[in-house]
Amino acid sequence: MGQQISQLESEIRNLHCEKEILEKRNNELQEQLARSSRTVLYLSQQVKSKETDRDESTFCLKSIKNESKWVRFYTGFDGYEQLSNFLGFLTADPNLCTGKIRRRTEVGPQNALSLEDQLFLVLTRLRLGLLLQDLAFRFRVSESTVSRYWLNWTELLHARLTQVPVLYSMRYLDLFEPKRLEQYQGLTCTVMDCTDLFFEVQAKDRSKPASNHPCRNHYLRRGYAIASPNGFITFSSSLPFGIATKIMDGQPQEELHGDIMPSLQFPPFMQNDPVQLTQEQHGMSRQVLSLLSLIDKALNFRFLKGVYPQSMEAQVDRAWIICCYLACLLHDPMGLS
Repeated sequence: MGQQISQLESEIRNLHCEKEILEKRNNELQEQLARSSRTVLYLSQQVKSKETDRDESTFCLKSIKNESKWVRFYTGFDGYEQLSNFLGFLTADPNLCTGKIRRRTEVGPQNALSLEDQLFLVLTRLRLGLLLQDLAFRFRVSESTVSRYWLNWTELLHARLTQVPVLYSMRYLDLFEPKRLEQYQGLTCTVMDCTDLFFEVQAKDRSKPASNHPCRNHYLRRGYAIASPNGFITFSSSLPFGIATKIMDGQPQEELHGDIMPSLQFPPFMQNDPVQLTQEQHGMSRQVLSLLSLIDKALNFRFLKGVYPQSMEAQVDRAWIICCYLACLLHDPMGLS
């Protein structure tokens, strides 16, 4: 019995020792946790401070959203609320957005900027004609990221805006010159020459200077408005039915035919006969009165006044279409509700 008591007392002493060791270790861990928590809190405050400083110094929509003058200058929209509504309109069709834009919280390469700032970047380029390098510096992202935003958002803008039915006034159409009638895939089109879009001639194709003219460094493509007999209008600079689309200064016009150019995709409501718009289409529809006024408003987007390499023909074509539709949306009697 005495031996058992001694053994139990020994075990109790050992347990007391283990308890003291564990309590000491627990205290050490508690102190370490407290120090770590203070460190995490400090670092969080530093990060938040850095982000606040970055937001204040970075060129972004947040920095100008309360100044309608600057929103209008950089985007053409009258204010932040109108621009926010337009973003909602663009992203309302998830099928169009898939593969083109990602939210900042989504996994993938396109998470450097919020959707608002991605759209702001693209509209700023259209409005002011800024270079990709300039935008990369302003928004503090890589040039490749800016290029990706530009290509994806212009594709989305083109796809979404061409869903908007734009009606024209026959009176103003009759007054517009120059124009011509063309037949394309069974549709009778009234094609109106609206403006010139300029491109650089590749070095190997440049004409040599002569006594009567300098070296020809540029060529142009026409920006067109295209009207259908049932009262709708769309825009393009890429026509596939044998109309001159490349014009060298002082040189003969070059015709590009349908087997060279991609086919022109008209909105489905552009027909020879009257069509009934859906309720959604009717709600989106806008009306153009003076085509000359529309062109002037579209050319307020200075991207259309630049000179671009031949490789950017498709991008400039999209930009012409986008800017014409934006002019329809942003000005009376074509206001964005």
